[in-house]
Amino acid sequence: MWGMKDPAFPPSQSLPRMRAAFPDHVVVELPNAKHFIQEDAPERIAGAILDRFG
Repeated sequence: MWGMKDPAFPPSQSLPRMRAAFPDHVVVELPNAKHFIQEDAPERIAGAILDRFG
């Protein structure tokens, strides 16, 4: 999961590296979340966890 407004790890720089390093990894993009995604998008995170492991 990635906060698309993250100032600490900007997605434009960080996501390409993450995807290259872990090509089979699914990244859930959280469009309005910043660095603390659990505070900015708790429902989206819970839903993604349930989708993956539920």
